[in-house]
Amino acid sequence: MKKITSLSLGFSFLIMSYTGVMLYIAPHGKVARWLDWHLWGLDKTQYQELHSTSMILFLVFGFLHIYYNWKPIMSYISDKNKKISWTKKEFLIAFVLNVFFVVGTLYHAQPLKGFVDLGEYIKTSWGIVESGAKKSIKPPPSQLGQKTLDELDLDEYINIEKAKKILNEKGLKNINEDMKIKDIANDLNIEKIDVYKLITGENYE
Repeated sequence: MKKITSLSLGFSFLIMSYTGVMLYIAPHGKVARWLDWHLWGLDKTQYQELHSTSMILFLVFGFLHIYYNWKPIMSYISDKNKKISWTKKEFLIAFVLNVFFVVGTLYHAQPLKGFVDLGEYIKTSWGIVESGAKKSIKPPPSQLGQKTLDELDLDEYINIEKAKKILNEKGLKNINEDMKIKDIANDLNIEKIDVYKLITGENYE
């Protein structure tokens, strides 16, 4: 059982590390859905699910590993008289290192802030899509289907005149500014997100 525990702990650690890296660079949820983001065959939701389930294995076999190695672990924090000592160098170094990472992350201390900022930069960069005019296209707003053309225009998501022209070319008649995206999607028999991509004037497939 000890061998199974060690090997399972190692495998779950590798899976958690891999999925953790993928989630570190993955775009934010709304952008990931907009882009239909995939990396190496998996989307963000799948990476999240793998990360969660592998965490269960890691915790279970982590506790078993501690159980099987309790004596060696206790020796790390015991003095020559086999009494627990909280001042042993190894314990203090490990404790301070972990406290630094926790507190440093919460209080945005360097270099941890830089690491977090780098991840945020990578996440954000997925949502920057350049049009032919070199203008960034915003990811769609929440509750996209309920938005009207006029609302999207006012919030600077689209150019309404350009959007009307595109929709007219697609065969949509009697276009008005109060039309909702969900109704346009039904009329064109396409998904709401595809309507958004269409009226921005770009094809991101």
